[in-house]
Amino acid sequence: MSLELEFIGHACFRLWENGRPTIVMDPFSHAKCELPDDDFRLEADTVIVSSLTDPAHDNVAMVRGSPRVINALDVATGKVQAAINGEPVATIAAAEIPDHPEGTDDNALYAFKAGGLWFAHMGDLGIELSDEQLSAFDGRCDVLLALVGQKYTPKFAELDRLFDLLRPTWIVPMHYGLPPLGGEGISGGGMTTIDRFLNHRSRDPVVIVRDTKVGFPLPRSTDGRPTHVILEPAGYRATGGLPMFSCS
Repeated sequence: MSLELEFIGHACFRLWENGRPTIVMDPFSHAKCELPDDDFRLEADTVIVSSLTDPAHDNVAMVRGSPRVINALDVATGKVQAAINGEPVATIAAAEIPDHPEGTDDNALYAFKAGGLWFAHMGDLGIELSDEQLSAFDGRCDVLLALVGQKYTPKFAELDRLFDLLRPTWIVPMHYGLPPLGGEGISGGGMTTIDRFLNHRSRDPVVIVRDTKVGFPLPRSTDGRPTHVILEPAGYRATGGLPMFSCS
């Protein structure tokens, strides 16, 4: 099976199976990410979001047509059940940081299986999770889509602990400051940049794809350490030296 992961931007990804888009994760809102026009839309059969209360993660309207929508928070709280490719979606109930300036919204981490691999998305995690909570992803975290910008999300030390517990084979960073406007405190909303994260994890192997999509599986590291896969966001286009969008 042909399997590709596409980074759209912020915490949004799209998964392609056999050459066609099938799943969009945490699409962002125009209110949070300034887009040049309303024609920027994605295609997919299924949209899965970490909650339906955060515009930066739940803009289902970003996807054309009438896709199936899975609210991972509803799955995590037992309100609904959901499966992707015949496999139940795994979830972990979570929340934003207690002192978030826009309020502490509940959300959920989620994992689903595609092409024989488990893809785990960290949602909009802001609190520390216990080992027991994280055990829901045991054996369900081949590819981890990781929040690495640190503002309102886990600091590097907590990410280290999470990586050690979940033991992903590949980590795809997301939710970080993007240059030239990103960096520390402008369009990145105070989020740290990808280079700071990679410097912190300097012992880990890195694959810089220089494209918006990458095929999985990739080669595995020989020492058991996770490989970081760096993608260019498809929604980020240099126009007069500025990005296509800037997320806060």
